[in-house]
Amino acid sequence: MENKLKKLINQNVVKCSSGGAAGSILVVEFEDASYLFIWCSWRIEESERVIVTSSDTILPTENNSSPSGLIGEKSPVLEGKKLIRFNLTPQYDLEMFFDSEYKLRIFCDIGHSREDYNINWELNIPTENISIEINNHFREHEGQYE
Repeated sequence: MENKLKKLINQNVVKCSSGGAAGSILVVEFEDASYLFIWCSWRIEESERVIVTSSDTILPTENNSSPSGLIGEKSPVLEGKKLIRFNLTPQYDLEMFFDSEYKLRIFCDIGHSREDYNINWELNIPTENISIEINNHFREHEGQYE
């Protein structure tokens, strides 16, 4: 898994979105067309400051008129940022460190008892015809992009 993630180092994020109809699902796409779908809990930070989390609002509020809520307004902050390094824990939590002191933290909090909703996050690499699903373990699927 780490070898697949290493291919994203020094790539820029071309799209980062969440909120609205997507709910708290975060999509992060890189310049080589690889992308992450994140269903579990996540947090975007800058230096020591939290920018947005998966538990923030996905709908407009009195204080935020964005149609996709705070999540939709703030999640694009990673666009144009280059991935510098990452840290993958044995439980497949993932920390991604970007330039300008931005971080994306992914917390695998969807447990094995959930039969209706069991993927924490996935990495898709269309150029290699690979999709990797993380559910406190990973499964690699080839042939998904035919």
